[in-house]
Amino acid sequence: MGPNIKLLVVDDHPLFRRGLISLLSTKGNFSVVGEASNGEEAIRKVADLTPDVILMDIQMPECSGIEATGSVRSQGFSGGILLLTVSDRDEDFFAALKAGGDGYLLKDAEPEEIILAISHVAKREAIISPVMATRLLTEFRRDEDKETKRPTKGTDLSPREEEILALVAAGSTNKEVAAKLFITENTVKTHLRRIMQKLHLRSRYEAVAYATKKQLLAD
Repeated sequence: MGPNIKLLVVDDHPLFRRGLISLLSTKGNFSVVGEASNGEEAIRKVADLTPDVILMDIQMPECSGIEATGSVRSQGFSGGILLLTVSDRDEDFFAALKAGGDGYLLKDAEPEEIILAISHVAKREAIISPVMATRLLTEFRRDEDKETKRPTKGTDLSPREEEILALVAAGSTNKEVAAKLFITENTVKTHLRRIMQKLHLRSRYEAVAYATKKQLLAD
């Protein structure tokens, strides 16, 4: 049995939160030191409780799990953060990792998967839900295949399109891209459509895979 791992459980659904706490409390090497029902409460408790791992829901009122993750990281929290969520949206996935999450697991995971994920995240090792990992790997493979078939002419992106693609690949939503570039959200959508057409891409995942391969990621 390894060293005791202190946990902070953050979720706005009391039934799920208490069920998770009950499960983890049966494990000898886990110690639940606190719980929170939203991101703001979690941010306040992290400094006092100094958990080793935060189990963080994404969709919460007042302050989302992604916002809370970014906030505690900016305040110097160096422990592990495992996003435990029902969301399999690519935007949430990449935004969570960009904010400083170490893991991303869907809530329909088996208890053994959650326990194993916590152990990995406690050591700051990346862990991704098999569903999300499979989807990402598939898109990377498609991108590799497209690279050999993609026409060499007529696919060059404009500087603005590269800028938008880089921001999207870094986890920004369309709304966030619009705010950063001082353009409308509809303009962002129009640019993304053109990018997809030029590069023969079908999804946001493929766009992220392409941007990663071409090293277009925004800082």
